[in-house]
Amino acid sequence: MKSLASLLILLTTLTVALSAADSGSGRIHLDNAVRVGATELPAGDYRVTWSGTADNAQVTLKQGKTIATTTAQVRDVRRPNDGIGIKTENGSRVLTEIQFRDKTLVLQPAPAASVGQ
Repeated sequence: MKSLASLLILLTTLTVALSAADSGSGRIHLDNAVRVGATELPAGDYRVTWSGTADNAQVTLKQGKTIATTTAQVRDVRRPNDGIGIKTENGSRVLTEIQFRDKTLVLQPAPAASVGQ
């Protein structure tokens, strides 16, 4: 009985730890250049990886030597297809979301530049 209780405690701890951290990967295709944070990404195919908590995951987009890193919120959303969300900001196309079939990464905006320091 003691070993069963220990096993249940271990499984509960593991489940809590796995739900607190989220990680994954996927691939996206960009038809046009976009900005992620301060990095301009040319059109092409990118490998996307993320890790961290659902509210503050570290996201990396990589194509060869081109790498962009940002933070995102990871949301569990079921979709029939993968996709991306883009907005235009000051004449630049900015990547705002990466949508996979079972996860959506809501990218956090780049910090505003400080003026007068």
